Amino acid sequence: MILMLVATAIIALIAYTMTLDKRREIATLKLIGAPDRRIVGLIIQQALAMGIIGLLFGAVMVNAIVGYFPRRVVLQLRDGLVLAGIVVLVRLLASTISVRYVLKIDSATALAG
Repeated sequence: MILMLVATAIIALIAYTMTLDKRREIATLKLIGAPDRRIVGLIIQQALAMGIIGLLFGAVMVNAIVGYFPRRVVLQLRDGLVLAGIVVLVRLLASTISVRYVLKIDSATALAG
C-alpha cells in the first residue's frame, strides 16, 4: 500500500510538471474558445496513455526475463487485469492535480510575452 501511495505521488508530480510545461498551449486553447471539458479530456488521455504504455512495457519486460530468475512467480490473467485496473485508477487520481491546475489557467497567459 505504501508503494502504491509513493507511486501515485510520483506519477502526480510527473503529470503536473508536464502540464506546467504546456501552460501557454493550454491558455491558447482557452483563448480560441476550447471548452474546459475538452482540455481536461486531453490531460486525462495523456495520463492514461502514459499508464497503459508503462503497463505494456512492464508486461513485455516480465515476459522477456522470466527465465533468468531462480524462483517462479505465476501471474494469472485475472491478476494482470486487476493490475491494469489499479493502474488506470492511480493515473486518474494522479491527474486530478493537473486538471485542477488547468482549470485555473487564465487565457490571457497566451498573450503574455
